[in-house]
Amino acid sequence: MNKRKLLPVILMCLLVIWQAHPLLAAEEQAPLTLRVYLFDPCGGCASSDTGCRECEVETAVLYRLMARFKAELDAGRLQIRMRNLLYEPVQKEHQGYLRAFDALDTPRSQSPTYVLGEPGWGAILFGEDQEPLLLEAARTVMARMPSDAAWRREPGEGQDFVHPRSDPLDDIRDTDSLILYFFKDFCPYCKDLEVLFEALPEYVYLEDGSKSRLRFVSLEKQVPAQMQVVQRYYDTLFVHPDRQFVPMVVIGNQALFLREEIVRGLLPALVAGEGLKTNRRPLASLAP
Repeated sequence: MNKRKLLPVILMCLLVIWQAHPLLAAEEQAPLTLRVYLFDPCGGCASSDTGCRECEVETAVLYRLMARFKAELDAGRLQIRMRNLLYEPVQKEHQGYLRAFDALDTPRSQSPTYVLGEPGWGAILFGEDQEPLLLEAARTVMARMPSDAAWRREPGEGQDFVHPRSDPLDDIRDTDSLILYFFKDFCPYCKDLEVLFEALPEYVYLEDGSKSRLRFVSLEKQVPAQMQVVQRYYDTLFVHPDRQFVPMVVIGNQALFLREEIVRGLLPALVAGEGLKTNRRPLASLAP
């Protein structure tokens, strides 16, 4: 068979394979995240310490949800993240979600809080009596879940989204001091840091007297591609799960978490030359 006759046969075979494996026809979608906020007075596995005993409250809820979502978990369509409100960073993230879903007036007695996905396209439910509704709610959210970006939305009354500076990825030199900023657009604690970041200079003078240009790259955790990069920094810097929230700044080998650490540590780290050490490699997947 000559090449001209062979080509249509090859194309037909590829088409059959493509149709037989629908995951090849479209980019695989990231799993939906179900975040469960509850209070467990023990802490245990949710703590950075060794823990005192089994986290009975967390464990009971988690096992119920694992049974309810077994098919989705096995297929990789959903992941569950337990959040213990015993800890201040978790309390702040919880408040951020309540604000974003316009649910700040929800009584504390309606616990746990179940957050499916992100504001704008996700859903939020309250109380154990709502658990039977979670499966159908998850399927509804999955149907409208964006595959490649956070769902951009108009701000509600009194809501002001965060729009931080982010310099072009193709304009970062080895001699630049690079700061990475992890945020979510609805996070009120990120909003509080805008004045600090807007005041950052264009250049910084290092301890050795040299002059280094400052580059600032913001990564939105609601955008799946950017969240994958954020997770690589968490992994390489060994960021404890209790600290994997926003706002966070990475400079060199330091991961500064929440306003107090960022305000106290960012400028000294810049002057010390930490920005020259910031790992650029994970950003390559986002380059245009």
